[in-house]
Amino acid sequence: MSETRGERRESDRGVRLALPCLLLATLTLAAACGWSRPGGGPRPVAKQPAATSRIPVEKYFPLTPRSHWTYRVLDLAKKWTYVNKVQVHGPKYYEALGGEGIEVTERYSSEGGPFYVEESEPIIYFRNEGFLHRMFMTLQAGKLVQASGSGDTRYLPVVLDDGAKWESATQAFRVGGGMSGLGFNVSHRHSAAIETKAVQVPAGSFEDCVRIDTYSTQGPGSGKNGEEIVFYYSDWYAPGVGLIRTEQWDDARREKERTRIELLEYEVAPAAREPAAAEKTS
Repeated sequence: MSETRGERRESDRGVRLALPCLLLATLTLAAACGWSRPGGGPRPVAKQPAATSRIPVEKYFPLTPRSHWTYRVLDLAKKWTYVNKVQVHGPKYYEALGGEGIEVTERYSSEGGPFYVEESEPIIYFRNEGFLHRMFMTLQAGKLVQASGSGDTRYLPVVLDDGAKWESATQAFRVGGGMSGLGFNVSHRHSAAIETKAVQVPAGSFEDCVRIDTYSTQGPGSGKNGEEIVFYYSDWYAPGVGLIRTEQWDDARREKERTRIELLEYEVAPAAREPAAAEKTS
């Protein structure tokens, strides 16, 4: 298979949410807001309260224990389809982090192309200095340890403002030293806005979404022929649900779409203080 794990991670950056794909145990997570589809009827539009200018990120990125999401990932360049399943396990102390974080597992499997791919990846989300960060993990001697320095810094602000702008970075595998040929750094510039229209995906139609537009680059000379590798993204997060859609393009005009990620189904569990059962949609 010609595509490396690091290359797929950069191509599928939007899935790293839900999941999409979260918080330290000290962060109060919002209760779930889910929608059900009446049997045989049209998919409903999710009615939400009017968006405010300052939004706690847990409202749009609620990773409560036992929550899970299923995504379809379309690699339009290679004409491959992946299914990404995201499962939240809950808060725990991690030696690699030196504190508590939320453990999430992403499982990828392919649905076409010349190769069958199946991969599982544990991720730890944690909060520091006003941002959510994520660390990619691997299992060694029965313990989760950081996967060769891989992760995302400043993944999302703890408080989202309409019109907010910030920068972040992704490191896939280890960059520098004797392993410099096995990894890369990617710089991102983000801007957030409240989406004025409902966003339609296979899991339903959602209003009051936050759209995050991202410009990503590996820097000058990062391409095989010395060109700069640049990608453009838009991610849509629905209140009480999380990531519902990602679109990725090769060009600023957004004419050459490379990857599309859409939510197929989900179950967001309520926070521990809520006794009600989780609501489902499919």
